[in-house]
Amino acid sequence: MDTIESQLAVRNKCEQMQKSIKELYEWEEQMKSANTAKVQPADNSEKKALPPVRSDVKAMSKFSEDVASLEKQDEAESESAKKKMMADAEILKERGNKQCKLGNYQEAIELYTQAIDTYGDNAAYYSNRALCYMNLDLFDECLADCSTSIEKNPKYVKAYYRRMQAYERLGESEKAAAECRQILQLSQDESELNATKRDLARIEKRLSDANSQKGASSPGKEKPPKGAKMDPMLALVKQEADKYKELGNKHLARKDFEKAERSYSKAISLFGDEAIYYTNRSLCYWNLKDYDKCLADCNKAIQLDENYFRPYYRRMQVRELRGAYQSAVEDCRKFIELTKDDKQKQTAEKDLQRLERLVKSEQPAKQAFVWSEIKKNAKLIKFIQKPPHLRSKKPLTRIPIKDVIPCPIAIDSRVLPPPSQRKSIPDAAIDKMFNNNTGERLVEPKEEINLEHLFPAHSNKLRNLFSPPTTPTEQRKPITAPAAPAAAVVSPPNKTTPPVPVATAVTKEATNANSKAKEGKSASTAQPAQSTQNKIEKNKINQGNQDSNEKRPKKVATSADAAQPSPMRPTTIPGAPKSSAQFYTTWSGLDEDLRYQYLKSLSGKPMNTLLGASLSNEMLSELLHILHKRFIPDRAEVSHVLKEIVQNDSIGILSLMMNKTDRDAVAALLKYMEANNSVTKEDLDRIRHKLIS
Repeated sequence: MDTIESQLAVRNKCEQMQKSIKELYEWEEQMKSANTAKVQPADNSEKKALPPVRSDVKAMSKFSEDVASLEKQDEAESESAKKKMMADAEILKERGNKQCKLGNYQEAIELYTQAIDTYGDNAAYYSNRALCYMNLDLFDECLADCSTSIEKNPKYVKAYYRRMQAYERLGESEKAAAECRQILQLSQDESELNATKRDLARIEKRLSDANSQKGASSPGKEKPPKGAKMDPMLALVKQEADKYKELGNKHLARKDFEKAERSYSKAISLFGDEAIYYTNRSLCYWNLKDYDKCLADCNKAIQLDENYFRPYYRRMQVRELRGAYQSAVEDCRKFIELTKDDKQKQTAEKDLQRLERLVKSEQPAKQAFVWSEIKKNAKLIKFIQKPPHLRSKKPLTRIPIKDVIPCPIAIDSRVLPPPSQRKSIPDAAIDKMFNNNTGERLVEPKEEINLEHLFPAHSNKLRNLFSPPTTPTEQRKPITAPAAPAAAVVSPPNKTTPPVPVATAVTKEATNANSKAKEGKSASTAQPAQSTQNKIEKNKINQGNQDSNEKRPKKVATSADAAQPSPMRPTTIPGAPKSSAQFYTTWSGLDEDLRYQYLKSLSGKPMNTLLGASLSNEMLSELLHILHKRFIPDRAEVSHVLKEIVQNDSIGILSLMMNKTDRDAVAALLKYMEANNSVTKEDLDRIRHKLIS
């Protein structure tokens, strides 16, 4: 089992064990309290003094006085305890009132609940908690607390008023009107009576409007003209609803869409004939991704005011999201027709062009619903934590692990071998590709260049390419040998005679340059047959030149030629560098001999400064190689260079990356310095510690 899983299992078992032990302790306390409650009456009855004999008048009078004093004492104690509980409950109520004024309704509910637990006979505590529930839109809890408050104090007006508000927000206008009439009977405060009369008039107006709408044949009520005056009571209701709308606008500006939706819903519950309320709430539903309610509010706003342009744009967005492009185009056109803002028109025109392209496209429409964003009929499934004894005992299904046979890879109709039969790539090659040198030497194979496919042996292409140029009228003349004895006879050239050297032919051509020019002038008037003959002779000359080049012995490089330096490398020892960059640049252009001389000339120079932070494992290997292979045979001093090398900041990491050759070189250098006594023991130990340990 994994370590984390085992720790989690132990933790769960410990929590279960703690819970079980706690339950056992609670059960023990309950049993003890039950036993003491049963035994207590018997003890009290034993301790309780029996009344005296009735014939003893003095004893009877004293007994009655004692009983009266005990009763007064008990009443005083209970009264003091009740006052203390009421004082504690009042403190909790005041704290709850402060939180309610600040808008922290959940904390206020907790404080009112503590006050009720401390002293539960005060109706105001339930009424205040009902107000918090109503502000959180928890109307069922609000109605329950109002009813409890009325049971505690049937003449408590605030409980009736808050129950009336809850009924009104729930849309139960008849019950709200009944509560208003009850308040008018109980209340004696003029301000309360005036406010209740206004509320009752508003509710009765809403009831009459609802009855007229039910009796009308058309489904919707005709909107009064703009110039018509609104009923004063209805204007007050509209003013109250506008307050909730402004509050929703503030929540919307802070992007608190849930609170904004609740505020707009309250405004609609008070005055449901304003299209702006539905449009603003549709924006909240759009951001909350509840597209069904968003579409319903847009339709309601358009039904109330057909000339209001904003709901058309919001409905266009919903229809586009659901793939109804043709309907979205109609809404977009209607929006452009009604809006008067130029920027809004430009944006809508761009949207219209996009929608028209989607309508004309041959691709099928998108999914009508975005399944990841729909909240309707969706349910959050939480993980279930079961104790071990309630979990399933069935083992999990075991899935065998099998090697998947890879598909053959083909490149240019050539199938590659499987990975097991391919050659592995050297680590040094990988390091070279990713610029991550580890000190390993990569031996790259030499590729033989074969140009046989370009110039076959039977082709004259290469021969013609490197043969000297000839003119069509040039005649190959026999070259006479130098003066010989009379007995010598010059034989004509034959197949066994070696060909004439190319240099002699070129010299001969150079000496007869004038005659060639004259012959060239006469060749312009020659017959066509002569040109054909000239081509044949040219091929023969090229053949002879090529044969002479192939049979000529190669020139052997002499020591003088080898001694000539390469033009790309310096031949003298460079001067002392002035910076680290100059040192590395100079070092990279030197061969091994010059590197030895150059490093020897830097004796006494600050090598650590020259090496700097650019010292790499390759550079360290080159320095150790020169010191080992050149300094030791020449009995030269190596301690200065090694001291400067070990002073570098990165020598600790570079020493870990040295290969076996470098470590052997360091061991040989340490042995060489120890034999010559050229360095102190402390310096020798420090060099050994830095490079080997």
